[in-house]
Amino acid sequence: MRGRRKVTAEDKEWASNVKIRDNIQCIICSSTIRLNSHHLFPRENHELSHDLDNGVTLCPLHHRFSREISAHQNPIAFFVWMLRNRPEQTKRILDKWETLTHSD
Repeated sequence: MRGRRKVTAEDKEWASNVKIRDNIQCIICSSTIRLNSHHLFPRENHELSHDLDNGVTLCPLHHRFSREISAHQNPIAFFVWMLRNRPEQTKRILDKWETLTHSD
């Protein structure tokens, strides 16, 4: 079992702001039940961990459990959904990641 990392006040603020930006509903199905703020790039990437473009609001089904489209069960389908349905956010976060990884 993996150890859980400590959730900071900044983490909580980021999660809340992501949900507010997404109208407090799953971006895929509009559910408002048991919402999660999901990091597109892992939160271990400290440069992007609290960037609002690096997060989306998902219900449990679309966060972890759907084989059809889930950030964890089917990340390729999820990424394609993001490209088609949230192209501006996807481009911004990919550009930020590209800048960080090629800043040498």
